[in-house]
Amino acid sequence: MRLVKMELRGFKSFADKTTLVFDKGITAIVGPNGSGKSNISDAVRWVMGEQNVRQLRGQKAEDVIFAGTERRRPQGAAEVSLYFDNSDGTLDVDFAEVVVTRRLFRSGDSEYYINKRPCRMKDIHMLFADTGIGQDSMAVIGQNRVDRILNSKPEDRRIIFEEAAGISRYKGRKQEGLRKIAETERNVERIRDMMAMLEDRLGPMKEQAETLRTFRELDAERISYEGTLTLQELRNCERLLEKAENNRLAVLTERQDVVKALAEAEEKRSTLMAAMEREGETMRRLDSEARQVHTELDGMKSRREAFVQRKEALKERGTELDREERDWQKKKEDAAKRGLELQELSAQKTAELAAARKGLALTQALFGKAEEQARQAAAELEKVTASNSDRQQKLFVLRRDAEELRRRLQENGERCDELQRAVGAQQAARKEAERRCGDAAAQEEALRQEASAAEGAAASSRSQWEEAAQALQRIEDTYRRQRGQEDALAQRIRVLESMEQEHEGAGRPAKAVLDAKTGWRRQVCGLVGELCRIPPAYAAALDVALGAASRYIVTEDEQTAKAAIAYLKDRRAGRTTFLPLDTVKERRRTRDEEAAAQEPGIIGFASDILTYDAAYAGIFASLLGKTLVADSVDAGSRTARKYGYRLRIVCLDGTQFNAGGSLTGGSLKAKEGSLISRRALLEDLKEQAVQLRAAKERTAAQGRETRCKADELKRALDEQDERSRALQVELQKRQWQAASARQEAEKARKELQRLDGQAEQLQQVRADMQAELVRQEEALAILEQTPAENTQELEAARTAALQEAEECRQTLTERQIAVATLEEQVRQAGEQLRRHCEETAQHGRDGEGLSDRRREWQARLTETETLLQELTEKVALKERETQQKDAEKEGFYRDREENFRQSQTLEQALTELRERERLCSERLSAANVQLEKYSGDIRRGEELLALQGLTRQEAMERRRDGSLKELHDRVADLKRRIAELGQINGNAEEEYRAALAQQEFYQKQCADLQESRAKLEDIVAEIDDAMTAQFRQALGEIGGHFQQIFSRLFGGGQAKAVLTDEQDVLNAGIEIMIQPPGKKKQQLSLLSGGERALTVIALLLAFLAYHPAPFCLVDEVDAALDEANVERMARYLKNYSGATQFIVITHRRKTMEAANTLQGVTMEERGVSRLLTVKVDELLEKGT
Repeated sequence: MRLVKMELRGFKSFADKTTLVFDKGITAIVGPNGSGKSNISDAVRWVMGEQNVRQLRGQKAEDVIFAGTERRRPQGAAEVSLYFDNSDGTLDVDFAEVVVTRRLFRSGDSEYYINKRPCRMKDIHMLFADTGIGQDSMAVIGQNRVDRILNSKPEDRRIIFEEAAGISRYKGRKQEGLRKIAETERNVERIRDMMAMLEDRLGPMKEQAETLRTFRELDAERISYEGTLTLQELRNCERLLEKAENNRLAVLTERQDVVKALAEAEEKRSTLMAAMEREGETMRRLDSEARQVHTELDGMKSRREAFVQRKEALKERGTELDREERDWQKKKEDAAKRGLELQELSAQKTAELAAARKGLALTQALFGKAEEQARQAAAELEKVTASNSDRQQKLFVLRRDAEELRRRLQENGERCDELQRAVGAQQAARKEAERRCGDAAAQEEALRQEASAAEGAAASSRSQWEEAAQALQRIEDTYRRQRGQEDALAQRIRVLESMEQEHEGAGRPAKAVLDAKTGWRRQVCGLVGELCRIPPAYAAALDVALGAASRYIVTEDEQTAKAAIAYLKDRRAGRTTFLPLDTVKERRRTRDEEAAAQEPGIIGFASDILTYDAAYAGIFASLLGKTLVADSVDAGSRTARKYGYRLRIVCLDGTQFNAGGSLTGGSLKAKEGSLISRRALLEDLKEQAVQLRAAKERTAAQGRETRCKADELKRALDEQDERSRALQVELQKRQWQAASARQEAEKARKELQRLDGQAEQLQQVRADMQAELVRQEEALAILEQTPAENTQELEAARTAALQEAEECRQTLTERQIAVATLEEQVRQAGEQLRRHCEETAQHGRDGEGLSDRRREWQARLTETETLLQELTEKVALKERETQQKDAEKEGFYRDREENFRQSQTLEQALTELRERERLCSERLSAANVQLEKYSGDIRRGEELLALQGLTRQEAMERRRDGSLKELHDRVADLKRRIAELGQINGNAEEEYRAALAQQEFYQKQCADLQESRAKLEDIVAEIDDAMTAQFRQALGEIGGHFQQIFSRLFGGGQAKAVLTDEQDVLNAGIEIMIQPPGKKKQQLSLLSGGERALTVIALLLAFLAYHPAPFCLVDEVDAALDEANVERMARYLKNYSGATQFIVITHRRKTMEAANTLQGVTMEERGVSRLLTVKVDELLEKGT
């Protein structure tokens, strides 16, 4: 595999699309500092998946996008593509050419492509894995890597060796395992803490549950005593209500007498007021006439005063007009003088401008001629200079290449000997690795089959357990829902039974009769709605059919009904209807009614649908015997129409067809408020409660059975999961062993192929170099005999022409400035003259307007003086008329005073009567307030009973004996005992049971976590053993390469990489021990700067030799080396370039001489990098 080219667009300083083509051998990238060379290294790192922006010399991700310059706008995206020749199939894709692309937008969106197909960054890492250019490879060696090794401690230096040895991924797995162990430990500690907290809570929770039971007993007793007190207060309020009603009647009689007397006094006062009203008409007429005269007089005086002020204002306006006329005359004279001055200035500037333009045209002609002469001289000089430069360049290249070819021939022989020795070692290593690979693959296949079978069994068990758990969850949800429905039904049934006992909805009169304690109460049978039972489906229809009759009271005889009516009158409890059994008779049905009962859709007569005791047959036959029930509105309408609307029909939805053709319908009131519907609803709810209780018991039994099944499946699943995990751990171990053996075998195979190819290449290269050396020496001899041309005379001619052109340019600039200045002055003079003409015209218009205002002022002054004289005469006449009207009004007022005295006497009597009537009203209001208060107290008492959860009947049943003080004391004692219990938790019993279950769950979880921790520790120990073996092997091989490369770069000496602690392989640091030729052995930190840099370069090349890469990018690592060391490093790279393609960023001449291709990076435009390519090998061939 080989890197063919790289394309950049918008990446850092490469604003335009730039293509770098890489040939075999060494490609050197050169250029001045700051031109963008290292941006190429950053681009390679970036496209291969580098995520650390600081490694790319940036602060944030968007720093890699071209930021713009003074002439260019910023780019919106950066894109880099690497083209690889994959004809040998190194990359695991079916393409001969592979293109890897990365694109980043300023929005932060990032895209990756392989052969123009979108992919993930992980896919790119997987593509380059095990190719030598992956994440941990030495494909890019920069100055930062050299500095990192030079400045690092032995412990930090170890990280670099781990990356080269390839155990970083194992460290990641180990860290993951240790993290899981620590997390498991934290979970164990957390569960233990939670168990400790739960144990601390169990004691108080048990006490809370016992306290809750005590509270419920005390609270039930408290409710009984409070209900007794509330019942006594209700009886007291009912007695006070009767007393307040009697007081109200007495006050009402007294108020009626006062109102009669007040009416008589009002009549007398009305007669007197009528007479005074007639006199009032005359008085109002006189007042109106007097006010009118006074108003007219005041208006005339105001107008006169206004005319006086207007006259004074007009005199002041005349003075202002005189002053304006004088100012206008002065401005007119000044404007005439200014016009003459502006005309003279404009003529003068126009003449100066014409002369300046003639001089400018002459200067432009001279400047053009001088420039042409300078261009001709420069072109001739450039031609001669280029010719001499080409000759010198060819001489340099030929001499350098000849010397290089001689050196390469010598190194070629040495390299051939080394390759033969390496081939023998690799063949032995390959055979051993293939044997280990076969053994591990057989063991892996057996374990995989066993693990697959275990996973299948576990998956089946898990599916069964999940189904059982889901079924159990559904059953528990159903049980909770049924229990909630049962509680809701029970609560609703209790409320409806309480309403039945209280006869809720029967009305006050019915309640009074049913609650009576008299002797005739035993002959009261009850309410109509309570004496029958109605199927729920017909409740709405029969409720409408009965209507208010459901609240009628049925008695055994007429005498009982009369006694009850008398009782209501005495109590003033209202009115109601009684149905005595001995007087109410059944009504006979007509033939039409009998026939209608047989019509389609007619269910029958209402009296036949409900059930009741035979004693009440006459009552229900009288009320419902002639009412038909229809199953739908359409059926009812059809039947009513057929029989001429003479029937009473009620439908199941409550719609009623009345005799005569009218209809009654709409929404129905709540069932709880109706006696009929409530009775039917209560029966229906009781039936639902029975069914729901049976369903809940079936659900509970099903839940117990399902829970036992789920527990058995969970135990089986846990056993299978444990076996599956053990098999997976063993399988992963075998897979790792097989993968390690395969990697070693593949590595040995590739190394053999590489060494064979290198040997063949070396032989071919040696023959080519010998032939090339002969050609180079012949070309050099011919070129040295050719003389160079002289350029001094041409340089002097060009300098003189340039000096003359510069003088003309300065003169031309000065005259252009002068012409521009005069043009602006002429324009300003013309503008001033135009504005002056406009001002003169406006001044003339202002004079005409001033004359018009003078004439208008004179006319208004004359008119004002005339009107003022006329108004003064009218004011005198109106004052005499006003005095006459005032005298007439005073005489009328004296005659009217007697009627006022009589009116005041009657008003006093009316005031006293009104006061008496007000007092009676207040007493009546007070009586009404008392009635309302006692009624409210009764309602509040009933509400208090309801809040206590009691009805009157229940309060009577739970009534406690004792005086009022004893009852209050007992309630206070119960409240005190309840308060001593403290805060009550209503869910204490359920919480206590849940806590016990949770404690059992925590104990099981803790045991499972401890077992998992032990297994994780075993896995981490196995990873440590594998890492130790692989790191020792890698350190030995890297050390061998390090010694070999060090000897070649330094011309001898020794170099070793040793562990600081041989017993602790996984944590020990790595020390670099160096012995340059002729010196003692010492640590890396004690060497000179150049020796340290060259040693680190040798170490990095050893990493590359251990894990070869198809290409290697070296970024200015030779900066700290002297010329001799640079030459040695360049010679090594040249020899190694047959196996690895090198891209070297450098400033050093020796490194450039070793390159096959030169890529020059420049900045012709500030901030934008450009590329220039020179193929040295092609130049050598052409030169030959």
